[in-house]
Amino acid sequence: MSKRSSFEVDGRFLRQIYYLSVVLTIVLSVLFGIVYGFPTALSFVVGSFFSLGAIFTLELVVRLMVRPGSSARTKRWLGLIALGKYSFIAIGFYALMKAKWLNIYSLAIGVGLVQLVIILKAIKLMVLILLRNSTSKNS
Repeated sequence: MSKRSSFEVDGRFLRQIYYLSVVLTIVLSVLFGIVYGFPTALSFVVGSFFSLGAIFTLELVVRLMVRPGSSARTKRWLGLIALGKYSFIAIGFYALMKAKWLNIYSLAIGVGLVQLVIILKAIKLMVLILLRNSTSKNS
């Protein structure tokens, strides 16, 4: 068995991102619902689902289709899947812009949620490395 350091990014990284994103979505949507009302919370949840869906489909496509020595057929499928995904996102955003209940600011916060979680995990990793380096120098 290999010794695993807490300072590594491994295969569980995306699973942790999903988990933290869902937890933050629940907590922040309740907070937005209490403070700003239901339409704001709903807009945030929709944005969060867009963000989580985009990263999930990217992971799924990469895991299933990207392999060393892949053929031109695989590249065509990747292009077709990407085109379909972004067409779906464009249609979804168009429908949302036509909705009367949409709060564009909370939707934008929801769309940026996964990126925020990744940034927070990177900051945590940097702080742990700095703390480990400072304690090893003091010893």
